[in-house]
Amino acid sequence: MQAVQVQLYIHRATDFLEGMQLTRTDESYWNSSALLAIHSAVSYSDALRLGLGDQKLSADDHQKAADTLHTLLASRNLEDQSAFKHLRFLLKRKSLVTYGNQRLDSTDYEALFTNAERFALWARKTGRKLNLAGWHDDEQ
Repeated sequence: MQAVQVQLYIHRATDFLEGMQLTRTDESYWNSSALLAIHSAVSYSDALRLGLGDQKLSADDHQKAADTLHTLLASRNLEDQSAFKHLRFLLKRKSLVTYGNQRLDSTDYEALFTNAERFALWARKTGRKLNLAGWHDDEQ
């Protein structure tokens, strides 16, 4: 069952990331693209957490979820944990993108898109490297 859940979250993350990529070039969709970027990272994070045995997924506190993922990976001796800066960057801007009272500029949006893509690449690589049950994605 865990493998099926991991696959569900990977599929969701990929869907969000592809939606972000499709809409990122049209300024009229930048908020949508930015929110898709953030949700892609959250879903990749959730897929990794599930694959590492964490069954306490919650939509309430994504920063806490990032801390949990960091803790779960600490014992795995991964050389590259740099992607946490990308995840935290995205999570810190979720409320701004969703509820902020001013429009972000193009540099802000590009930073969100870039961080989402970098986190996705890292998550894919990490899931494969750890050979997590159910882990697969389109970029083998």
